[in-house]
Amino acid sequence: MILLLGGTSESLTIADMLTKSHQEFILSVTTEYGAELAGQHAKNVHMGAILPNEFHDFFQVHQISLVIDATHPFARSISTHVIIAAKQDQIPYIRFERQQMHEEGPFLKVVADMDAAIALLQHRPGNIYLSTGSKTAADFAAKLGVDRLHVRVLPTQRVMGLLTEAGYHANQIDAIQGPFSESLNVELIKRTNAKTVVTKESGRRGGLQEKIQACQNLKILCLVIKRPAVAYPVVTSSFDDLKARLGVTQ
Repeated sequence: MILLLGGTSESLTIADMLTKSHQEFILSVTTEYGAELAGQHAKNVHMGAILPNEFHDFFQVHQISLVIDATHPFARSISTHVIIAAKQDQIPYIRFERQQMHEEGPFLKVVADMDAAIALLQHRPGNIYLSTGSKTAADFAAKLGVDRLHVRVLPTQRVMGLLTEAGYHANQIDAIQGPFSESLNVELIKRTNAKTVVTKESGRRGGLQEKIQACQNLKILCLVIKRPAVAYPVVTSSFDDLKARLGVTQ
């Protein structure tokens, strides 16, 4: 049985590939929204975070013979813990990593982490359009003040609750599900009169390129928070390479 750790659009593509090749797998996701999507691509879905001390039992109960890690690039903690657990149990591990294709320019700057982004924004005037997800929205509000922030998030009840607690008002929230074209990004950003867009280094399939292009179109800064570095033992960004590693010929 393969354990596929999901949370990205790539994980759903991998799930379809595994289903087509008749390989048994469990697609693990952490949220109800993720489970709803996963159920359309996988017969066996596990909803809820697998805690570090639960991996060994999970491997044994489900007879896991391979781990494919297709979690979000910023889900550093789960990747780190599953790498350790898989190594201890001598289970092969493959990281599927999104490719990055961008260079800094007059409307694009890459920073090391959220703290570096906040430090830069503290000295930069104008409204800020946050496309970093609901988990960081409260941190930005706490350190920058909520007044000049506008946030784009998934339209779920849990997320709306988190944003309300952080002090966001309805007119500061774009609760909408992607994917987002360049033109839609332009329209959403333009109506907030934002001078800076903040996003994460989420990769081409995460919509990063469309955000960068929208900022160039609007001639405003796109501030990209670099993905955290993880020492993956095996990593690929190619579906063809992943198929070859799995012996899939279809």
